[in-house]
Amino acid sequence: MSNDIEGLIRLNKSNAKSAVEVLVRAFRNYPLLQYYFPSEVEREKISYYFLSFAVFTGISYGEVYATSPNLEGVAVWIPSTNYPVTFWRLLHSVPPLIIFGLGMHGGSKMRRLGEYIDTVHQRLTPFRHWFLQTIGIAPQFQGKGYAGKLLRPMLSKIDEEGLPCYLETLDEQNVSLYKHFGFIIADKSNVPETSLTNWAMLREAQ
Repeated sequence: MSNDIEGLIRLNKSNAKSAVEVLVRAFRNYPLLQYYFPSEVEREKISYYFLSFAVFTGISYGEVYATSPNLEGVAVWIPSTNYPVTFWRLLHSVPPLIIFGLGMHGGSKMRRLGEYIDTVHQRLTPFRHWFLQTIGIAPQFQGKGYAGKLLRPMLSKIDEEGLPCYLETLDEQNVSLYKHFGFIIADKSNVPETSLTNWAMLREAQ
């Protein structure tokens, strides 16, 4: 681990499993996973593989940070120069067992949703930017300011680079949190063939 940003711990592959475990707990009730995997047992299995993709690709092609060595929260950031992550990059960054596990436990159910969200992302951001791909706080630390601890240092770095930042969420409860940090709703749409709503949010350099 190395402290590349003041106040945050940058994670690497040696911390990946612990980071994934934090995100699995944080995303237990996320609308995307609840919609496709209503069974809690099924959802817990797929969550590990699904969130492993985010962590491993983030470590290889972006930056992954935790609030402290205790990993109260984890955030995955991808620069637009490395997005979308190609199939070959996935093969080179994600362990084969994770790829196999996602397929075995129903990851293909989410393929069309992923394609739709990527299309919205690319339509709204035809310019250089950072993508806040994933952020999650362990349940016992939620509501205690850890989201701000994760976001502020990286957003300050992005501001210094003069770049905007993009994110999307399928959970309306998150929208007000992101607005607090300067994001605005760039697009709100129903995900085709689902009951899910996608909020695409953009933050200009401050």
